[in-house]
Amino acid sequence: MNLTKALKHKKKLIRQADEAYTRFMAFNSKEVGTTTPYSAEEAFNAWLGLTAQVVELKTKIQKANMPIMEKIFKLGELKNQISRMRGIETKQGRHRDRYGDGDYLEYECFMNLVQKDTQVKAWEAELEELQEEIEAFNAMTKI
Repeated sequence: MNLTKALKHKKKLIRQADEAYTRFMAFNSKEVGTTTPYSAEEAFNAWLGLTAQVVELKTKIQKANMPIMEKIFKLGELKNQISRMRGIETKQGRHRDRYGDGDYLEYECFMNLVQKDTQVKAWEAELEELQEEIEAFNAMTKI
């Protein structure tokens, strides 16, 4: 199985483990003499078994990803930088205070809106390039 399929399978296993846990939690305690649509014991055992499979698969994925870990970490940090940069205020010049009924205040900024947008676009291009490299690696790498 290549890394791309392994990552998809990991998501599926995690979803199945979550479902088994939810069933275990929902049906663990019941009134004596009643029946439930799912066995808490079976759900519990399924949850543990699926969790063990997730751990095993995550370990294999981690080992296979070692050659590109720097790219994976860089990808995560670029996403964080882009998200944070979008929230940076770039107000410049005269503006009324935030309630609009007071005096004008004079603002200046280190990075203006155009510079901010240019930086975000550059990071987005780098992000896209990294994603393509990682996807190519994932498609070619077997675990």
